Amino acid sequence: MDKKKLLDIFGIILLLIGFFFAFLPHAFHAKAGFEEESHLRHVVYGIALVIAALAVLVWNNKALKFPKSK
Repeated sequence: MDKKKLLDIFGIILLLIGFFFAFLPHAFHAKAGFEEESHLRHVVYGIALVIAALAVLVWNNKALKFPKSK
Protein backbone atom coordinates (compact mmCIF):
# COMPACT_ATOMS: atom_id res chain seq x y z
CA MET A 1 0.00 0.00 0.00
CA ASP A 2 1.22 3.45 -0.73
CA LYS A 3 1.52 6.30 1.75
CA LYS A 4 -1.50 8.20 0.40
CA LYS A 5 -3.85 5.25 0.86
CA LEU A 6 -2.56 4.59 4.39
CA LEU A 7 -3.15 8.24 5.34
CA ASP A 8 -6.67 8.03 3.93
CA ILE A 9 -7.39 4.93 6.03
CA PHE A 10 -5.91 6.58 9.12
CA GLY A 11 -7.99 9.72 8.53
CA ILE A 12 -11.21 7.75 8.10
CA ILE A 13 -10.60 5.71 11.26
CA LEU A 14 -9.83 8.89 13.19
CA LEU A 15 -12.99 10.49 11.79
CA LEU A 16 -15.15 7.55 12.90
CA ILE A 17 -13.67 7.58 16.40
CA GLY A 18 -14.25 11.33 16.61
CA PHE A 19 -17.88 10.98 15.55
CA PHE A 20 -18.28 8.15 18.06
CA PHE A 21 -17.14 10.37 20.92
CA ALA A 22 -18.85 13.55 19.73
CA PHE A 23 -22.34 12.33 18.91
CA LEU A 24 -23.15 9.27 20.99
CA PRO A 25 -25.16 9.81 24.17
CA HIS A 26 -23.55 9.43 27.56
CA ALA A 27 -25.17 6.01 28.06
CA PHE A 28 -23.10 4.59 25.20
CA HIS A 29 -19.95 6.20 26.58
CA ALA A 30 -20.63 4.57 29.95
CA LYS A 31 -21.00 1.16 28.28
CA ALA A 32 -17.68 1.69 26.52
CA GLY A 33 -16.01 2.10 29.92
CA PHE A 34 -15.63 5.86 30.05
CA GLU A 35 -18.21 6.61 32.75
CA GLU A 36 -15.79 8.35 35.13
CA GLU A 37 -15.30 11.28 32.74
CA SER A 38 -17.90 13.88 31.85
CA HIS A 39 -19.95 13.74 28.68
CA LEU A 40 -18.88 17.26 27.73
CA ARG A 41 -15.23 16.20 27.76
CA HIS A 42 -16.05 13.36 25.35
CA VAL A 43 -17.85 15.75 23.03
CA VAL A 44 -14.88 18.14 23.01
CA TYR A 45 -12.43 15.27 22.38
CA GLY A 46 -14.67 13.98 19.60
CA ILE A 47 -14.91 17.33 17.87
CA ALA A 48 -11.14 17.77 18.11
CA LEU A 49 -10.62 14.32 16.56
CA VAL A 50 -13.08 15.10 13.76
CA ILE A 51 -11.28 18.36 12.95
CA ALA A 52 -7.89 16.63 13.02
CA ALA A 53 -9.16 13.82 10.78
CA LEU A 54 -10.64 16.25 8.29
CA ALA A 55 -7.35 18.16 8.23
CA VAL A 56 -5.46 14.92 7.48
CA LEU A 57 -7.88 13.97 4.72
CA VAL A 58 -7.84 17.42 3.10
CA TRP A 59 -4.05 17.66 3.31
CA ASN A 60 -3.57 14.15 1.93
CA ASN A 61 -5.85 14.73 -1.04
CA LYS A 62 -4.44 18.20 -1.71
CA ALA A 63 -7.94 19.64 -1.80
CA LEU A 64 -6.70 23.11 -0.91
CA LYS A 65 -4.03 23.22 -3.57
CA PHE A 66 -4.78 25.84 -6.17
CA PRO A 67 -4.25 24.88 -9.80
CA LYS A 68 -1.33 26.55 -11.50
CA SER A 69 -2.35 29.07 -14.13
CA LYS A 70 -0.90 28.55 -17.58
